[in-house]
Amino acid sequence: MKKILIFFGTLALALTMAAQAQRDTIGVSKFTAIYRYECKTADAEGQPVTDSMYIAVQTSGGITKSFPFEEYDRQKKGGSRIADGYLAAQMHMGTIFTNYPEGRITTQEMLYPYRYMTDEPLEKQDWTLTERLRVGEQSSGIEQDSICGYASLSATAKYHGLTWHVYYTEDVPASIGPWKLGGLPGLITKATDAKGIHTFTLYGFHQEETPIIFTQYVNWIVPDGRGKFAAQRVDYQKMKASKFLAYKKKVLGNSRYLKDPTYYAADPMDTFGYVENSYNSAGGSVSSVAGVVIVSNPHQYQPLELK
Repeated sequence: MKKILIFFGTLALALTMAAQAQRDTIGVSKFTAIYRYECKTADAEGQPVTDSMYIAVQTSGGITKSFPFEEYDRQKKGGSRIADGYLAAQMHMGTIFTNYPEGRITTQEMLYPYRYMTDEPLEKQDWTLTERLRVGEQSSGIEQDSICGYASLSATAKYHGLTWHVYYTEDVPASIGPWKLGGLPGLITKATDAKGIHTFTLYGFHQEETPIIFTQYVNWIVPDGRGKFAAQRVDYQKMKASKFLAYKKKVLGNSRYLKDPTYYAADPMDTFGYVENSYNSAGGSVSSVAGVVIVSNPHQYQPLELK
């Protein structure tokens, strides 16, 4: 196959935007909660850095979808710009469907060179309400601010190996939160693990109706090796969540990952015969294959789950 390096100019960008996906609407959310996710980690030289991105959360009929804000923004505005998904790839944040199918959690995540879809049982999070004091009231002389304008109550729970300290508000009677967190008598407004590595903070709350979309597979526009382009169906690699977690720990936890983030896979030009280069809103170049981002500036892997 002839090797092709695609630089996204107007034509190539248009071809990428023509990619189609099999999407099912599985509910209509009456609101969207936006969270800022921060992760304290280190770069390849061992210097501390804090990565951050935004997450959108929708809910309807017992189903909750937590997914990168860029996907939510594209869903509302249309179009596709793969480079804007770089932070989600760098921070290993997938799209999580809680209670879909019923009693299960389905996660979709990209890890070069594949898209993965994992399945696990929906486990109850055993929250302990630590105090009935609302944030913003006095407690032992300590004054705390409200979170995103909501007076909040606190709780703790251990989930998949990490202890979480959270605030939630009964002003929004939806038992949901960011990522896989939920099950409290109100919307989670802030969640931090006991070591302070991961923090989710409510950033915005929009009263709106938006469809909750589940993507079955993607048809991506790729070069056919004969100077033309053709649609190629890209399916998710299905795997149990526990097996995928072990795989991520093995691959991303290896010291080689920080210096060579694709060390565990064959060179994309040798395997696929092409690499796509697109540009994010800040003008930075991002490489990808069939829409799967290749992380160029990896940071130390900080898992959200230990088991």
